[in-house]
Amino acid sequence: MSGCASCSSCSSGDKAKEYINGQGLFAVKCPDCDKEITFKQLPKNNKLTCPECGAVIQVIRLLLN
Repeated sequence: MSGCASCSSCSSGDKAKEYINGQGLFAVKCPDCDKEITFKQLPKNNKLTCPECGAVIQVIRLLLN
């Protein structure tokens, strides 16, 4: 389960590896609901919120993979 990480009752943020999908877009798969999330630019904190389930995802950058 994901959450805001402001308390110990929820996870401190799921992690997902960034990749380039079939359309050439940067993307990650939500570890909670498996939805592909695409983006043009990653926020400076490297976190995205899944539009499907609301999970906060810590993105592992493509260059670090």
